[in-house]
Amino acid sequence: MTNDDFDYYNDQDFEWTGVLKLYSGSEFSNQKGTIFRIELLLAEDLEESELSILKSLGQSWTWGEDRRIKAFELLDFQCINKKLVFDFRTIRKSQRYDEIKYFLFDLDAGIESGGNKIEEIQLRELK
Repeated sequence: MTNDDFDYYNDQDFEWTGVLKLYSGSEFSNQKGTIFRIELLLAEDLEESELSILKSLGQSWTWGEDRRIKAFELLDFQCINKKLVFDFRTIRKSQRYDEIKYFLFDLDAGIESGGNKIEEIQLRELK
């Protein structure tokens, strides 16, 4: 785990996304090396171009005060009907912040900008 000594956005800054109504934190201990799955149920189907953008976001997503912290490695990405599935490995874990939540904020902002909406978020550790 890394001790990030900077102040980052708080939940109120992202309240408009609605993620906090669907995600209240992981039920597993997310540490370096943890492999986990995020499943998102969307209101509408996505176009191929949108899928490509979301996969790219999963592969290259960074966060932090200078957006240079890469927290996850994307292991797999799938879209089945209206469900997006991201499998990640944690490669850097903050002691202060929930990187999964920040990823979901960014992901939801992109999905909503395309006129779609996340209806359900499921998160689980893969073994």
